[in-house]
Amino acid sequence: MTTREAFLDMLEEAGTLNLIFQLTDQCVLSCRYCFAKGSHKTGSLRIPDDLLEAAIRSAFDTRHCEVSFEWTGGEPFLAGIDFYRKVDRLQKQYATKPYANTIQTSGYVHDRKLIVWLAAHGFHISSTIDGPPELHDFQRPASGGGLSLASVLETRETIIEHQGHCGCICTVTQNSLGKEGAILDFYRSLGIDAFHSNPYHYFSENLVGDESLSLDADGYAAYFIAQFNAWFEGGRKLPMPGTLNYVLRSLVAGVGLKQSVCTFGGRCLTNFLAITPDGDAWLCPKFAGFDAMRLGNVSETAMPDILAVANPAMSRLIDQRLEATAACEAEACRFRYLCNAGCPYFSFIASGGRNIAEKDSLCAGKQLLFEYLESVVELIDPGELPEPQLHEHA
Repeated sequence: MTTREAFLDMLEEAGTLNLIFQLTDQCVLSCRYCFAKGSHKTGSLRIPDDLLEAAIRSAFDTRHCEVSFEWTGGEPFLAGIDFYRKVDRLQKQYATKPYANTIQTSGYVHDRKLIVWLAAHGFHISSTIDGPPELHDFQRPASGGGLSLASVLETRETIIEHQGHCGCICTVTQNSLGKEGAILDFYRSLGIDAFHSNPYHYFSENLVGDESLSLDADGYAAYFIAQFNAWFEGGRKLPMPGTLNYVLRSLVAGVGLKQSVCTFGGRCLTNFLAITPDGDAWLCPKFAGFDAMRLGNVSETAMPDILAVANPAMSRLIDQRLEATAACEAEACRFRYLCNAGCPYFSFIASGGRNIAEKDSLCAGKQLLFEYLESVVELIDPGELPEPQLHEHA
């Protein structure tokens, strides 16, 4: 049985602070599965200057050996070039350790001047593409109701022109089922060599959401198994979804990988922090607006203290994850090393928004996926598996 001490030791193994700024819930799209809209208590376009400075300064005071800043929204491009110039200046002023910047954009805002500046200053830009036009445009329509993919692809080309590449995240929904091979083929046509997939699981407490698109446990397994088969039977060419890459590499090694997609990593507590425009701090952007998950505020409490086990809010969440871990161990699940009791957000959904102690609502599907990949892993040459990409979360 995992003790609290052993669990805390595992959390301490993570050397990177992943700091995710939700700059705004204002956006240029009306995604059918959005969790962010209405989650912020402030309507400001961006975090105030004093809070921004306090957060950046405090980020370099934590125990971590490096900091990964991720700028999200809503649409982070709406913050404008002067905002990111300020970010760059403050980071250089307060940095005491290595750091990196990532921006996750919808791609619908084509701001060439901003893209050129971001690329020149080392900001890694990633966009969201859910698949071919019939899938992407249905799930991610423009705010006015129009199509969005053509503009997203135009922005992506500009990013590649100045950055050399462009990261990719997609959301997997019920509508994605049956299109697994088409999604891979579409990504190949765009030259995408790696991407990360986020399953959409409906939560009734979110202000925006389409239950008909929700992916249940069986759908989760069906999608990733079909996508593996499409990759395998299609010549094992890139891209490979980050989820499959992580599971296969872990099965080959026989141990969970420390560098993993966040939904399997088990180390988000004390190592991930989402900041909303009012300075409130949360374990993950998807918890923003739910008071039971609030960890503090960067204008009132230093970041090392927010992340500390001594913080009562953090300690409570740690106890809840220990409870979830104990339940996995009681069932003697042989895959616990792969998923570390699952994603806290899916536990939160399973609890009806009360805690993160419940069994991951996609657990049964993950077990089916793990069992299938376990049965075929001997067919894979480990050399065919790409190196994991950074920033495989969101």
